Amino acid sequence: MRADWEKDLYAVLGVSPEATQEEIKRAYRALARRFHPDSGTEVASPERFREIQKAYRVLGDPVRRRAYDQRRAERGLGAGAVLAWDIVASQEELPIISEEQMFYVLVDIRPAGGARVQRLPLNLCLVVDRSTSMQGDRLDYVKAAAHQIIDDLEDQDTLGIVAFSDRAEILMPSRRLDDQARAHSRVSSIWASGGTEMLQGLKAGLEQLRRFHRDDVVSHLILLTDGRTYGDEDECIVEARRAGLERIGITTLGIGEDWNDAFLDDLAHQTGGTCSYISYPQQVRDVLREQVRGLGSLFARDMRLTLRFGDHAWLEAAFRTAPYIERLVSQNETLNLGMLQAGSPARVLIEVVVASAPPGRHRLLQLELTAEVPALGRQVRLVSDLEADFAAEPSGEPVPAAIVNTLSRLSIFRMQEQAWMALESGEREKARRRLETIATRLLDMGEKELAHMALLEAGRVAQGGQVSEKGHKTIKYGTRSLGIKGG
Repeated sequence: MRADWEKDLYAVLGVSPEATQEEIKRAYRALARRFHPDSGTEVASPERFREIQKAYRVLGDPVRRRAYDQRRAERGLGAGAVLAWDIVASQEELPIISEEQMFYVLVDIRPAGGARVQRLPLNLCLVVDRSTSMQGDRLDYVKAAAHQIIDDLEDQDTLGIVAFSDRAEILMPSRRLDDQARAHSRVSSIWASGGTEMLQGLKAGLEQLRRFHRDDVVSHLILLTDGRTYGDEDECIVEARRAGLERIGITTLGIGEDWNDAFLDDLAHQTGGTCSYISYPQQVRDVLREQVRGLGSLFARDMRLTLRFGDHAWLEAAFRTAPYIERLVSQNETLNLGMLQAGSPARVLIEVVVASAPPGRHRLLQLELTAEVPALGRQVRLVSDLEADFAAEPSGEPVPAAIVNTLSRLSIFRMQEQAWMALESGEREKARRRLETIATRLLDMGEKELAHMALLEAGRVAQGGQVSEKGHKTIKYGTRSLGIKGG
């Protein structure tokens, strides 16, 4: 049964949401005369007349109308909505059983249809690893990618460039690109030498960003590296966490196989950013360009989804499933969703454990989404309650196809997590079976190259060998990208 606020009562009366109270009254009277059961007209309808009366009881009262408008705005409905979301539950009815049962909620978040999308100025800093291992093709392609970014940025944008090895060097202090030739010259001057100490490069890049950081710009650090930093990981995480609190984002790009994926994932996640795997240097240019274009299409940032559970439910797990797949960590029942790009909806799957409950309707979960929309200069809030009917003999309606499809892709990502955990605990046979199952599932989806890699690594494990770094990263980040294809 749809709640009153879900229905467009303005459409029932044939008026716009901006209509005056007098216009609403005139529309109601005209419709009531036309559809009244005793009107004698051909369109007379008791059902339509009751619908018109119900709409007027809300919209004809200024106090009720304000409450109705506010509640619809909180749910991403109505003409004034900025963010919109679709919430799909796996079931509307649950059986009354003694055992716990699973309940799935799929949330799609996007800009509302009439929302204004405005490109904000970008405040970027490229932090480039120039240690000895980067020499040759890796550094050459990184420099080519940086040249492309300089050409792509607009006059209102700012760019800083930092290179690091054993120490950090500010090759180009953050500034507007009014002298592109100078910027290109500074990029061309990067040469490889020394070790990898990431902390100094990270701190120098963040300081450059802070020079031009404001609420009405997109401040973001892009870190490119092919190696592991030693001894300063914890300090890097502290710096990233501080940047996240300042609404400065971090994207990490790992080139080749020798970098620490768990560390770079964690570093990016502190700010709601992402980590990407670049298996071949030739990919750097396209990946970096895609990242910058995504920042230019930012619509909302600092998105947070808070989950408030009823007496009979609690959180099992939560995952972002589009535009990519990742496990979300709840902090005080709040999920950090990072930023939302125009044209790239965010999708979240929530796994809920439901305990036995008496017959009747029960609230399982309230969802509250908050996000800063820079184009408006304010925070937006959406709220929705999810209820379910507990019945001895539920109707048994099928699980919505969107949830089935999402769970299918998510299951592959979870299996690769389980495979690595099994290897770490010495359960090699279990890891082999997981990798083989992943390969089979990927083949069914048409992902032949990724399936082939999973089979290769399963063979290594079966023969007593170790999973290769290339195989591990290809499978991990390849299954993560299934969210893009399934979104």
